[in-house]
Amino acid sequence: MPEFYLLFLLFSFLLFTGIKFFSLGIRKPKLEGIELSKISVVIPFRNEEQNLPQLLASILKQQHIPNEVLFVNDHSNDKSEAIIHSFIEEHNIGFLFSLPLNQSGKKAALNYGIEKANSRFILTLDADVVLNEDYFQSFSSLYAEGLSSLPVVMKGKGFLGKLFSTEYSFFNAFNFLFSSIWPISISGANLIFDSKSIDYKEQLKSHQHLASGDDYFLLKEFRKNSLPIYISNAYRNSVETDAPKSLKAYFDQRVRWLSKSKFNMDWIDSLIGLFVFIYFIGGFAALLLAAISGGWLVFGSIFLIRLLIDALVYLNYAQKLRDSKNVLMLPFFQVIYPVLFLVVGILAVFYKPAWKGRVTERERERERK
Repeated sequence: MPEFYLLFLLFSFLLFTGIKFFSLGIRKPKLEGIELSKISVVIPFRNEEQNLPQLLASILKQQHIPNEVLFVNDHSNDKSEAIIHSFIEEHNIGFLFSLPLNQSGKKAALNYGIEKANSRFILTLDADVVLNEDYFQSFSSLYAEGLSSLPVVMKGKGFLGKLFSTEYSFFNAFNFLFSSIWPISISGANLIFDSKSIDYKEQLKSHQHLASGDDYFLLKEFRKNSLPIYISNAYRNSVETDAPKSLKAYFDQRVRWLSKSKFNMDWIDSLIGLFVFIYFIGGFAALLLAAISGGWLVFGSIFLIRLLIDALVYLNYAQKLRDSKNVLMLPFFQVIYPVLFLVVGILAVFYKPAWKGRVTERERERERK
């Protein structure tokens, strides 16, 4: 098996190289940019009193701000609403809305904010991000059509935090590489789309019973309708967020992310999922078998070739984001991540992760009955 995995790595290298050259040859549309006056920012929040001060401080650092910044309170029971209210009163920035009692969840909060918005372009942000200082100015360099997924840089402290952030960045790098032929994922923490391209409320109906996945299903809707999708790795477009601070927080987050991707998967998504499984789990198994059999030359070859490929994929994405230093975590990532990957896959079968007390509309209906 280790020898077969070496052939698989050769295939992976040729595949990645081919995709990279293909992306370089694609003719990009004329860049028009997006005027801030045509953007409505929608920020849903629930129990974010620890994170909102950093987000609001980063908004104040912006030289220019869109006319509409809509904060939507998803039934917070901490001081989040008071923090937003004080911010609006003091700085005259933004509008505060509260989700009606008969609605709950991030998707409902997003939809409520989008319905209140008056602008053509909808920018969604999570309440636990911090904006780059040139963030809003950078929108003049975006494509004024379709959907643009903008970078979310995860920052971690300590070994585990850096490992978690490296994993997140690597999968974003993988997505960035493949985006020229088939974008795999986007993040609702930092994305903008043309509201004229899609009926947001209508597309919500097929997955409203799921607590998360607003971004995943939005991507699927744009792909299904062959609408333009752009994946950015520009530093000026980026926001930062904290990595999970514990294994439990990590598993809660990753199981939630994995669970949403199980629904209505395209065959291409399934094929890419199989490739990712072989790439990570197959590599771990090949290393283990080579070590057990004493094939240290094969072990070293697999480890070094994988490390080289991982580094090239990672740096292709992370260099422009000024996040290259995590490349030093890749040797640990190669060995430790497959174990985390398997645990997340097992937990996704039976474990229901906590998410700030949110419930889906289906769960709310069951409670009413």
